[in-house]
Amino acid sequence: MTVRRRILLFQLVTIGFVAVVVGVMLITLRLTGDFVRRIDGVHSRFEAISDLDSLGNNYAEQLAEVLLLGPEQMPDFRLAQQEIEAGFRRLAEVTRKEFATLGGLGEVQQELPEVEFTARLHEFYRAIDRAAVQVFEAQGAGQQDRAVDIFRRRIEYRLSNDFETMLENARLEERGEVAEELKRVQGAQHALLIVAGGFSVLVVAVGIGSGLALRRSIVQPVRQLTAGAEAIAQGRLDHRIRTVRRDEFQVLSDSFNKMAEAIEEQRGRLMSAQARLESEVEQRTHELREANEQLRALDSRRSQFLADAGHELRTPLTILRGEAEVALRGRPRLAAYREALTRIGAYAADMARLLEDLQAFTRAQAEDVSFTFETVEPEAVVAAAIRESTILAGPKQMAIRLVETAAGCLVRADPQRLKQALLIGIDNAIKYADPGGTIRIGIRDEEGCVAVSISDQGCGIDSEELPFVFDRYYRGRNNARRAAKGLGVGLSIAKTIVERHGGRIALDAAEPQGAVLSIRLPIVERIIDAHPDH
Repeated sequence: MTVRRRILLFQLVTIGFVAVVVGVMLITLRLTGDFVRRIDGVHSRFEAISDLDSLGNNYAEQLAEVLLLGPEQMPDFRLAQQEIEAGFRRLAEVTRKEFATLGGLGEVQQELPEVEFTARLHEFYRAIDRAAVQVFEAQGAGQQDRAVDIFRRRIEYRLSNDFETMLENARLEERGEVAEELKRVQGAQHALLIVAGGFSVLVVAVGIGSGLALRRSIVQPVRQLTAGAEAIAQGRLDHRIRTVRRDEFQVLSDSFNKMAEAIEEQRGRLMSAQARLESEVEQRTHELREANEQLRALDSRRSQFLADAGHELRTPLTILRGEAEVALRGRPRLAAYREALTRIGAYAADMARLLEDLQAFTRAQAEDVSFTFETVEPEAVVAAAIRESTILAGPKQMAIRLVETAAGCLVRADPQRLKQALLIGIDNAIKYADPGGTIRIGIRDEEGCVAVSISDQGCGIDSEELPFVFDRYYRGRNNARRAAKGLGVGLSIAKTIVERHGGRIALDAAEPQGAVLSIRLPIVERIIDAHPDH
């Protein structure tokens, strides 16, 4: 027999035992309920009979007071009369309720005498009440002796003897009925206990037997499986479970053995893969270490290059500023000469600041450079950049023109830093444009932004190079031919400046030739014309 069938048999035995217990409980509850209802009805009838006894006595007393004290006591007698009538109605009601609790025709026949007794008792009272009417009539006729005689013979005697005797007999019958009902219930309970006890002993015996058999059929295979699991956990993957059973545990043991074989094979493959992986990791680690050393060497050379470039350029700039300051101390004969020297000094100061920024690239990010923002007109900053870049275009006899403006737009910017970014763009355009050409600068209002474009008609830029033009130290092929002295950091500096202003910068090829640099800055305010045309 399989374990599943053994468990099913054990479950059936358990369900049978539970069913017997539940059945016994239900039958007991039903008997108890019937007994409680019968006892409650008998008790109510007993109370009603006892009440009639006291009400009868009160009736006789009130009637006697009417005879002795006169018609003034008649209201109390009427009240006693009403109370005893109510007592008879209550007795009839509890009798009907008691009949409602009866279960069969035999029980109904046994209780019919109680109904007859109630009717006979009520009729007896009515005869007494009619005698009371005769008492009142004799009293009203002035025949007091006859009224007293009727009261004693037909009312007081019958109430004291016949009426109370009937009530006492009824109480004795109710007590006997309770005793019989209790005896019947006890007998039924005794029979139920015998049946339930015998069946329970049988069920318990079968349950214990099937439980022991089920335990024997489960414990040993479980111990074998536990021992196998412990062996696998300890690394003894060659352990196998051997069994001759033909049930679910045989299937489980076969599955366990297959699992152990698969784990053993998998461990062999994992150990082989681990050896290969360790070898590859060691090789990749060696390669990464060499690549890291190369990167450190390249970074060191780049830093040294920038530091050397800044150091070499600082000396001639210092001399240039010194010469300009010396010339400015004298009295030049020509105003243009003095103006030229003033520009030389300003250019030297700007170039010195640019060199300081270039050296800062070797120490920190461009965001560390301080900015002083204010609300400015882009056209004013562009005009200043054009004026200062005129000298850069002089050697190539090039013209720088503002071809388009957008008046009334204000941006939040650092004028010096923004002019620096524009000068970088103009300087790049001059480097790559042909001599004698024109650099065109336009300012446009484009959907909440000010767009500044710097375009030239030079050699242009290849589309493959566009993604790299803003990288630091990148020098394109055209740069190598026309501006070999550049460090390749100009556009990177310009991009950092524009992004710090919350703007965007882009470099694209122009049609039919050349390139265009676009700088877009968000508009923060618009100037409203104080004198509109309409």
